Amino acid sequence: MRIALISTLSTPVRRDGSGSVEGLLWLMARELTFMGHEVTVFGAAGSEIDGEVITTLPGPYGVAGSPDDWQLCEWINLCRAVEQSARFDVLHSHAYLWGLPLEALSKAPMLHTLHVCPYSSEARLRAMYPRAAISAISSYQWSHVPEARPLAVIHHGVDREQFTFHPQPEDYLLYLGRFTASKGPLQAIAAARAAGMRLVLAGPVNDYFRACVEPLVDGQSVEYAGSITGVERGRLLGGASALLYPIQEPEPFGLVPVEAMMCGTPVVGIHLGAIPEIVEEGVSGYCAGSAQDMPPLIARSLTLDRRRIREQAEARFSGERMARDYVELYERLAGGDL
Repeated sequence: MRIALISTLSTPVRRDGSGSVEGLLWLMARELTFMGHEVTVFGAAGSEIDGEVITTLPGPYGVAGSPDDWQLCEWINLCRAVEQSARFDVLHSHAYLWGLPLEALSKAPMLHTLHVCPYSSEARLRAMYPRAAISAISSYQWSHVPEARPLAVIHHGVDREQFTFHPQPEDYLLYLGRFTASKGPLQAIAAARAAGMRLVLAGPVNDYFRACVEPLVDGQSVEYAGSITGVERGRLLGGASALLYPIQEPEPFGLVPVEAMMCGTPVVGIHLGAIPEIVEEGVSGYCAGSAQDMPPLIARSLTLDRRRIREQAEARFSGERMARDYVELYERLAGGDL
C-alpha cells in the first residue's frame, strides 16, 4: 500500500525526537516499511524515517522560519498532504481531528487518530462528520462520547529493541515523566517512603519540580536522575524494581508504563483512564484505587515474573503489532469496506 502519515509538528519525526506523537510515527514508518509498504511522512524539516519525507515547514512551531502559531503550522501540514492525496491509498492524520473538514477534498480515504482525550470541541467536530473514520488509542479515550464510537481501538506500540529485557533489577523504584500535579510525583514519593524503598525521579526540570518536588529530594531515599533519553532511559526503566505511575487525572494512554513492561519491570499505577487496559492485574503490575493503597501493591509487584511481563508486553505493545492493526484498518478503508 501507499500510505501517508500526517504528523504533528512539535518536533521532527525522528527516532531520538522528544515528541511522543512524532516518535510513534517514526516507529510506524519503520514497521510499515519493513512490511513492504510505501510510506510517506508529512512533517517538519529534520524528520528522518524509513521512507519518504515531505517537508512542509522548515522547522517545528516558530523555529527556522516556521509560523509562531502552532495551529497554523498543523493546518499547513494537513493541507499539503491533502493536496498530494492522489498519490496514496490512504492518508492517516495524527493532527488532532482537524483533517475531518478536508475529507471531501481528499482523493484517498482518510483515517484520523486523536492522541488526547476528546473535549467538547472534538466531540462537536466528530458529530459534524459522523461518517469519518476515527481510531482510538484506548477504549477509555472516547468512552465519555458514546455517540462517537471509534472505528477501532489500536493501542500504541513501542520499539522493543530500544527497551531490552532486564531480568535482575536494582533496589530502587522509579518515577519517570513530566513533573506536574496530575502526574503524581508527590504521591510517588509518599508511596515509596511508605514502602520503605528508594525512589529515583527522572524528567525535565520545570517550575513545579523546583517548587514542590526538589525540596523532597534528599539524595538518599529520594534521588533525581535528570532528564533521561535514549539508551539511558531503557537502562533506568529496566533497572527499576517497579515503576510508579500514580496519575491523578485520567489519561487516554500511557507510554511510560509500556516502556517499563517491555524491560520486564512491573508497574504500580492508579485505576484511572486507560491504565487498567495497559496493566494486567497480577501479571504486569497492579492498579490501586488511590495513592494511599499503593505501598502493599508495590511489595506484591516485586514478586511478579519479569520474563512473563516482557513476553506479554511484546505480544500486546510491540511496534509490529501496532503496524499490523493499522494495516488491517487501512486495507478496509482503501477497499471501501467501511
